[in-house]
Formats: sequence, structure tokens, C-alpha cells
Amino acid sequence: MAKQQNASSDALEDQAGQPPAEALRPSVLIVDDDQVMRLLERETLTRFEFEVSEAADGLAALDMLAAAVPSLVLLDVEMAGLDGFQVCRRIRENWDATDLPVVMVTGMDDLRSINQAYMAGANDFIAKPINWPMLGHRARYVVRSAQAARRLRELEEKQAAITRAIPDMIFVLDGEGRYLDFKPAFGQLPFVPPEDFLGKRLSEILPSDAAEVILHGIERTLARQGLQAVTYKLPMPDGRHHYEARIAPSGENQVVIVVRDITLQKLNEEKVRRLAYFDALTGMPNRQGFLERLEGELLRARRARRPLALLFLDLDDFKRINDTLGHNAGDYLLQAVADRLKQKLRPGDFVSRPALDQFGPQFARLGGDEFTVVLPGVDDTQVITPIAERMLALLSRPFVISEQEITVTSSIGIATFPEDGDDAASLLKHADTAMNHAKAQGRNNWQKYSKALTNQAMTRLALENDIRKGLEREEFCLFYQPQIGTADGSVVGLEALIRWRHPEHGLVSPIDFIPVAEESGLIVAMGEWVIHKACLQTIEWQQRGVPMPRIAVNVSARQLRGSDFIGRVAAIVAQTGISPECLELELTESILMQAEVRRAEGLLRLKALGVHFAIDDFGTGYSSLSYVKRFPIGMLKIDQSFIRGLPHNANDAGITTAIIAMARSLELEVIAEGVETQAQVEFLKHAGCHKMQGYLFSRPLPEGEVERVLRAGRMILDAPAVP
Repeated sequence: MAKQQNASSDALEDQAGQPPAEALRPSVLIVDDDQVMRLLERETLTRFEFEVSEAADGLAALDMLAAAVPSLVLLDVEMAGLDGFQVCRRIRENWDATDLPVVMVTGMDDLRSINQAYMAGANDFIAKPINWPMLGHRARYVVRSAQAARRLRELEEKQAAITRAIPDMIFVLDGEGRYLDFKPAFGQLPFVPPEDFLGKRLSEILPSDAAEVILHGIERTLARQGLQAVTYKLPMPDGRHHYEARIAPSGENQVVIVVRDITLQKLNEEKVRRLAYFDALTGMPNRQGFLERLEGELLRARRARRPLALLFLDLDDFKRINDTLGHNAGDYLLQAVADRLKQKLRPGDFVSRPALDQFGPQFARLGGDEFTVVLPGVDDTQVITPIAERMLALLSRPFVISEQEITVTSSIGIATFPEDGDDAASLLKHADTAMNHAKAQGRNNWQKYSKALTNQAMTRLALENDIRKGLEREEFCLFYQPQIGTADGSVVGLEALIRWRHPEHGLVSPIDFIPVAEESGLIVAMGEWVIHKACLQTIEWQQRGVPMPRIAVNVSARQLRGSDFIGRVAAIVAQTGISPECLELELTESILMQAEVRRAEGLLRLKALGVHFAIDDFGTGYSSLSYVKRFPIGMLKIDQSFIRGLPHNANDAGITTAIIAMARSLELEVIAEGVETQAQVEFLKHAGCHKMQGYLFSRPLPEGEVERVLRAGRMILDAPAVP
């Protein structure tokens, strides 16, 4: 027996082929009370990508099938207890041959045993001794055959169901329009009962206009013009119905006509048209409807050679309403704005103009909180200005939402035809540009479009693209401004400041590109690069033996609001190998005032690593002590706007002294920015501020120059640095 097993194993090793991979691996349950046979069968079927499970007797097999149904059962006939025939019959009580195929394995090769296997419900049989290389192929064939039979059965059932449920009436007519046969539609009745029209002609049954349309379609079909489709209407007990008839040739001088009731479709088409062209929330035309109407108005304006004005309105800070009161409140506000515009913005309220009196303003909601108003026949500021002012005044009045007064403002952009655009797209784009300019001018105002606005927008877009390319091409670099301890002139810190070595414009100041990076979101990638670069530079200096103080890096609001900011900083610290105590992140007051609890917890985790935090430009924001206590702040940086007036400006002197005293009481470090005169140094030292930064000591320096300063360890303080 062992020799036979070894021979069989060798045959498996040498001859078993690898079947093609399938999307899902089939599973097989091997049922045999012979452990050696189960092992050989498992070995073979595993090579053919089967998931194999085993049962040592019939009862165990039935229990396993109750829990999970495999793709195939490989069932031995001769077993103690329940034999294979009994097990197969029990299987067929629950699953047919396509749901669960069964292959019987028998040592009996007589015809009676084979017939008994099939009568018990087996899909196939395999005689012993087993041809092992063929077993896997046989098993796959049985599984695939069962799958194919199952798909065929499902397809037949589906086709039968479709035929029963088809919503169309089917007629067979001859070339003269005589009804020959009929199949009713599911849930529908024909125009007249079948017994009243079979054998009769169309003209005898249908109204003349409907019969004529169908007969004409039959003629075209039989003239070999292919499939024809016609529509007609019929009076029914519940009203007039619309029908579509598709006419196809069927044999000599016969056609099959498939008739569908399309009444609901016609009604839905009207609903779809309204949904496609009108805003469901406000009832105003939507963007598509607005653009088509605007094109129509422009066509009339060209023909009549009269002007037209387009006002583009956007609610200011509308997101705040959704965020604080919820989207239902936001929707209600949009409806109230639309109603107020339509009800209160009438031509007679502003000026008497024939075009306005005849057509009136045309309103639309483009989406979100954006609205447009088309004013035909007006183009000069004396007419448009009162309208824009009235719109601003209308919308600035309080709205009552859930018994709460809500006040919103709006920004309006104005473009006129033909001066600012000759087509709808251009006019809308220019009005939108003017609206954005109004927002940039402080909101709650209107602005007229000019070509200069487009030039500014194009310049900004070009700058944004240049910044993106600059990041990809590594055109940015870091300069470093020393922070000085005034007691001995020692370098107590560095602030890393980004610069842009533009290939065409040379060294670009952050004043020119940081605002664009903030608005576009590029500041996130830029800020991460600065932290990474500053940490790498610190490590490089330390490896060269350069004495290194703490290095400070500015963090933008967008950067801090990123969901992975804390993790990214921690990753940079780990990747670069910098000691966390050498890194200081400078945050603005506005960032901290808007910070969530989870963000505060994240900053505390970084603080636990050793990272330091400072508040940059302190005194220019909220100057609240609450966030100083809630966040791990270790340093206050007095903004240079207060330093500039020292020592002679009393207000600046008082504020600076108060900040220094507050920092001392909270055990915080304090540093003054923008120090440029010796008089400022003396005042600050007398007030208790002994760390300073500014052009008096040094301008921001490239890495080579600042390295020399670091190696020297101190700076001479008796002469101001040249800006």
C-alpha cells in the first residue's frame, strides 16, 4: 500500500498540469473514510486551485453541507455507516445537480453500480484506481458544466419572466393594415377588446389620424426602409394617452408592431425639462436655463442694438450658515433670498425704461449661493448703480430662520453687453470676475468689470502655475535670520524664511507669492517642504560641527488645519533624525482661536516629543490668554508693528511693556521682531526683553553666510545691518 501511495504521489508530482486561473477558486468537499485516499485527492485538487475540505463519513459530510455549500462533492461509494449512494440521495433532497454537483468515486466498475450512482443523483462517476492527472480536469469539467446549466436555467427563467412582464402590446398586421394576431401588455388594455379588432383593419378600429400614421409606417417598413417608429394619441377612459409604435418586417407582407404607452414618459419629459432648466429649491432658472435665456436676450439685444446688463451676486460667508445652523437653515435662507429678490426687485422701483418695463429683470440661481440678474436695456452706471445698491440693501435686512434673526451681506459683480462681452459665457465670466473683485474689496459692495481685472486674474493664475512648477523643480530655498541674545550678542535662534529663485525673475520675495500660495492651497505642500528642509539643514550643520540653536519655522492656517499635519511633522522629525528640541513651530493667534480640541491634543503630542511652539506676530490678533493656557506655547514674538514706534510712541511702548510683563508672569519666553535701532534695543532690554530679531542685527541670510555667523557664535551689535 505504501508503495502504491509513493507511486501515486510521484505521478502527481510529474504529470499534474496547472489549470488556468479563475476569478474565484472553486471549493470541493472530499467524503471518504480512507484517510490515504483523502490525502491523495486533496493533493491533486489543491494543485488545480480547489479550496479543499474533508469529511471522514457521510454524516459528517451532511453536517458540513448544512453549514456551507461547496462547488463540488467528491463522494466515495463504499463507506461505513451511510454509503455514498445514501449520502447522494440525501444531498439531492436539498440541492439539484446544478446547485451542488456530485462526483461518485467507486471501486465497482459494473454497469449496475454506475446506474445506481446516476439514479442516486450523481453528476458523474470516477472508477478506481483513479487516474490522478485526470482527476483535477474531471472535477473542473463537472463544476463548469453545473455552472453552465445553472446559468442556462436562470436565463430561461429570466426570459420567461421578461415575456410575462413586458409592458408592450404586440400586434401582427398584414400590408393592408389588417390585425392578424395580438399579445397583451402586462397590466394594460388595448384600445378595444381583441375580439373586436382581430381580422379587421386599422381604419375600422382607430381614429383616422392614428390609423393613417401607422399605415404610413407599415408602407415604409415593407418598402425595405427598415425599422420604423411612429407616435400617436388615443382617447382612453382616463384621458388622452400617448403611444409609440415600432414597426418591423415579419415575413412576406407582414409586420410586427410593438406598441408602448408613453403617456407617463411624456409627462416625465416635462418634469425633466423643468428639472433640467429650473432650480428645484428656489423655482428660479438654473445655470443651464439661465444661459439659454441669456443667449436669447443677447440675440434680441443685437437685433435691437440695445444694451444689456448682467449682475452676478454671491452671498458673503454663506458657509457659516450651513456650518452653524445646518443645511436646512441654509436652504431656507436661499429660498428667502430668492423670494425677496423676485418680490422686491421690480423695474418701477428704480427707473422707467421701456425694456425693463416690458421684460423686467430675469433672475436665476446658478448653484450654491450664486444668483444672477439680467437687466435688458440698461448699460450706464447711473441706471445700474441704484439697482445694485437696492440689491445690497434688500439682502442686508435680517432674515428670520427658526425664530432667529440672521443677517447676511452680498457681493455683486456687473458686466454689460456689448462692452464687456458679446456672448453669454464671456459675460458671465466677466461678471463673476467683478464679483470676486468685490469680495476682495471687503465684501458687501458692487464692482463693475474692467479688463484690468482679467489681467490681474491671469497674472495670479500664471503665478500660481509658476509656484506649482517651482515646487516641482526645487526652485525654492531657505534663508535664515538670526535671533540674538542682547546680553552678549550670542545667536540664540534662527528663523527659516522661504525664498524663490525664479529662473526668469531672480530672487522673489515671499510678499509676492505667499498670498497666492495661501489662496490656492499650495501653501500646504510648501510649508511641509520648509519644515523638512530646515530639519535637514540643521542635521547637516550639526554633522559639520556647527553650533546649532533652535530653528523656527512658520506654520500657515491651512497647513495646521490639514488632517495629517501632526503626523507629518512627527514623520519629518523621525525621517531627518533631528532632535525635536531643535525645532520650533510658529503659529498665529488666528490659527489657535479656530483650533479644535483634537488639534490642541495633537500639538500637545508634538510638545511631548520635545517640539517647541511660539505665537508669531503676537498682539495683532485676539491676544487672548485662554489659548495661551490651552496650547503648549513657550514663546511670544512681539509683532514688529509695535516695535517700529519704540521708544517714542506711547501706545506702542505701553503694549510692548504689557506683553513682556504678561510673558514673564506666564513663564514664557519673549522675543521682539523687526528691531532696527539701538534705541529700540535699549527700551526692550530695560522692559525685560533680551531676545531680539531684526535688520539691526542681520538680514535673512543664505545658508552659507548664516553658517559663518553660527560658527562665530555671536554678532557685533554696534552697527545696523544693511537691509
